[in-house]
Amino acid sequence: MKTPRSQVPSGNVRAVTGLRGFSASLFRLQDDRRGIMAVFLAIALIPLVGAAGLALDTTRGYLVKARLNQALDAAALAGGRVFYEDDRNDDIRAFFDANFPPGFLGAQVSDLDIADDPENGELTVSASASIPTSLVSVLGFEEMNISARSVVQRADRGMELVLVMDNTGSMRSGNKIGEMRDAAHELVDILYADRTVVPNFWISLVPYTAAVNIGASNSGWLVPGALDTAVYELDSSEVDQDDCRGTNVNWDATREVCTIGDAVVHDDWTEAACSGVGVWVEDSSECVVSYAWKGCVEARYDPSGAPGDDVTDAPPSTAPFRPYYWPRWRNGNDIESRYNSWLFDDEALGQSENTEVDETEATNTSGNDGLGPNLGCGPAITPWTDQRSDVETAIDEMDSWHRGGTTTNLGLVWGWRLLSPRWRGLWGDPDLPLPYDEPLMQKVAVILTDGDNQLYGGHAPSGDTDYTGYQRLSDRRMGTANLNTARRELNDRTLQICTAMKAQDIIIYTITFDVRTDSRGQEIRDTFRDCATTPGHFFDSYGGAGLSQTFRVIAAQLSNLRIAE
Repeated sequence: MKTPRSQVPSGNVRAVTGLRGFSASLFRLQDDRRGIMAVFLAIALIPLVGAAGLALDTTRGYLVKARLNQALDAAALAGGRVFYEDDRNDDIRAFFDANFPPGFLGAQVSDLDIADDPENGELTVSASASIPTSLVSVLGFEEMNISARSVVQRADRGMELVLVMDNTGSMRSGNKIGEMRDAAHELVDILYADRTVVPNFWISLVPYTAAVNIGASNSGWLVPGALDTAVYELDSSEVDQDDCRGTNVNWDATREVCTIGDAVVHDDWTEAACSGVGVWVEDSSECVVSYAWKGCVEARYDPSGAPGDDVTDAPPSTAPFRPYYWPRWRNGNDIESRYNSWLFDDEALGQSENTEVDETEATNTSGNDGLGPNLGCGPAITPWTDQRSDVETAIDEMDSWHRGGTTTNLGLVWGWRLLSPRWRGLWGDPDLPLPYDEPLMQKVAVILTDGDNQLYGGHAPSGDTDYTGYQRLSDRRMGTANLNTARRELNDRTLQICTAMKAQDIIIYTITFDVRTDSRGQEIRDTFRDCATTPGHFFDSYGGAGLSQTFRVIAAQLSNLRIAE
């Protein structure tokens, strides 16, 4: 029996009504369970999607960061190699672009920030990149930002560097000698940067013509008594007082001799002490030391004409040298200066009484008409120095010296003798040159010529040549009296020296500068290419701008770079 509604208490009515409403809601919830679960699931998926997106975008970030670092390192190293070039920053950007493709993984890169510190040799290249996010954007992160930088620094690895430079008369043409000096200064600018001294870095210079000047102070390297036979004074039977005139020429009235050069008379020396240094005067027991010998030496040679110690690094204690001394030479009564008939043999030759010449040819002012026992002898070797100012001065003093020809092999072999440990202590510094296997050291030679190896015969009697380090062609010191055969022999000896140097791990750079374009020019190019450490160490340059670029490339390769950060 049902209780009438009117009989149900009001409180119970509300309770029953609420219960029925709740039951209805439960039935409706059961009907809508799929929709509400989808909402819950969507809310739950937000962090899951964000986490997955974070992993994905983080991976992209690492890849972009790695590529950015790689590109910056490549760009900084490229910039370091041309640290002092006007277009350095353009090179940096080009290398960066080549290593970081546009839009890589969607990254947008800022402009490169390039900063340098010339005093410390540091170059800093930095950049930042933004990457649009993918799934992680649901967490509110629209992009990721990445930054990186690379710092390169010149590492002062030790080096002994010898510059072997052609100073022959042809270098005067078109101011090639000036362009060579300018290019050499650029090399020094790069290697020294803003410093006056670089730790463990030494430079020497070997100017060469048809002979090499070792410096008059090194007379101790000569064969004992060699200067006695180089007659720098003539007695009255050879030259009278009236004909003894000219720069650095003096008449000694007491002994009635004509002295060439600035002579000093030592009356307290013994004959033994005088030997090899001056001329011993028996009657007065005096030693006359003349400074007419400028310092050039002849090539050591084998009597057979085959290569001998002219292609080796044997020190003077093993194989001493003979002084370069161009004898007075005239063709009959022809007093023409081109035959180097220095001093006046006979008034009948008709030489002008007003003619005065520098008999030592120390000033190089007369061109092909110069005279004297040192004709064709260029500036002296600059031995090892770590002082930038010494190097700059030596470069400025290089000039083009006339007569003789070009013997590249003699310039190169003296470059080797500067680098060879067999000559340790002979160049002034008791510790130089260092051993070949000295840790963290390298030995480098740079050699330049503007022409082929040749003995000049333009002013010599037919079939002969000027005086050179091998004397004249007619003396057959290279085993031949044929000019073309002698030229090829000079090339062959150059290569023998190169081979010996490379066997000691000496790095050789070779440069031909405005060399002739005929077969003879090709022969010297081939010689220089084969001489270089690799074909990439050989440069065939044209014009001052081309030579300048060549020296900058070499300097950049010699500037040791390392990634500092």
